[in-house]
Amino acid sequence: MSNNIRNNNNLCIIGTNKVNTDIELLNEAKKVFDSVLFVPIESIGVGLAEDFSIKYRVTDLLKFKAVFPRIPRKISSYAYQLLSLFPEDTYMPIKPISFLLAEERFFLLTVLRKRRISTINLQMTKGPKAAAKMLEDAKFPLVIRIPDKKTGIVVKNATEAKGVINALGSLNQSVLIEDLVKNVVSVYIADPEVIASVKKKTKETDVVFASGELKKQNIDLKTKQLAIDAAKAIDAQVARVDIGLNGEPRVVNIELNPDLSAASKAVDKNLAELVMKSIRENYTTHQQKPMLMKFFDDAKSVVKDVLKTKQLL
Repeated sequence: MSNNIRNNNNLCIIGTNKVNTDIELLNEAKKVFDSVLFVPIESIGVGLAEDFSIKYRVTDLLKFKAVFPRIPRKISSYAYQLLSLFPEDTYMPIKPISFLLAEERFFLLTVLRKRRISTINLQMTKGPKAAAKMLEDAKFPLVIRIPDKKTGIVVKNATEAKGVINALGSLNQSVLIEDLVKNVVSVYIADPEVIASVKKKTKETDVVFASGELKKQNIDLKTKQLAIDAAKAIDAQVARVDIGLNGEPRVVNIELNPDLSAASKAVDKNLAELVMKSIRENYTTHQQKPMLMKFFDDAKSVVKDVLKTKQLL
């Protein structure tokens, strides 16, 4: 890469490895950007000397004006630290803070609730006694899981719930107690639009993180708006928002690094193409903002000069 990287329309995709979705995104990015570099996050070196540096081999990544992070939740904290080192004017469709907000699901839903986004009910505790107290007014069935585990245990009554919680408590584990969601739709966002919505068909009772076959699912405007608002609430222009449809639509989870291949087949669309078009358009808008700000600053300066002149007359 030349020293003119920051003057051209070049994109850096930071990921962990080239899975199918990353390959699809890379191919589509090459159609709308002058050049694209895929960088494995484990191959990035961060240096702190008189000035800090972020390099991949001999390439200075700080010179890229657009960076698309494709980083899994398990290294969200590192993603935040790394991405925060880029210049403020670097365009990112998923901001560094987004990764911190989405890292732990209980915290994510708490943040969404504070920002007036409807979510499922979720409780967390580190002690069996506190958990037992929470169960007094609970509506069964419920799902009990450990925060860093996707597999949950469905309990039908308080006796079953206390047994599971006591077992987990003896292992000194935090416990999540959440609504059992039987009907989940996954909504794919590429700002400013919903580009796809799918429903997962699975034999598992706990459908939130279960594997299964994806089928196209039409959703109403209210559900679409909820998904868009949820993504915006954590400053993400690209995301998959999982929404429970038991009664009123409520957010169950947000995935910042979603697989697009299976969903593309389910809806018969090239989601990677739609995502990259969205990124390119938002990047163009981002580039225009500094020019607009300069225009307004210049306009303010002119107005001040005119006012000064009038005062002198």
